[in-house]
Amino acid sequence: MNNSLHSIHQLLNEIETKLHEDDQHLLTDLRQELDKVMLHASEESTHPATPHRDKASGCYRFGDDPDYYCPHCFDNLQQKISTQRLNRQRRVCPQCRSSLRPLQ
Repeated sequence: MNNSLHSIHQLLNEIETKLHEDDQHLLTDLRQELDKVMLHASEESTHPATPHRDKASGCYRFGDDPDYYCPHCFDNLQQKISTQRLNRQRRVCPQCRSSLRPLQ
């Protein structure tokens, strides 16, 4: 990722030399947005979303992610497999076929 950042900054510097003075504010805006993205990416890498068990479904949830994930696939295969609703109370994993129900 550091290599990509270096390449992006080199490209921005090259564009800056060729860009008309009236449009230099665009590069400033682009650099600010890039800094925001990099800050957000570094926060995510240092604080990854940890799963928590949803009592109503028996599935894993990750932070603000609205999906429900199979706990068996995540625990055994380290894969985030989104489950599908089977009926009002049960969900099923399309990968391992586990039937998941609310925790007691």
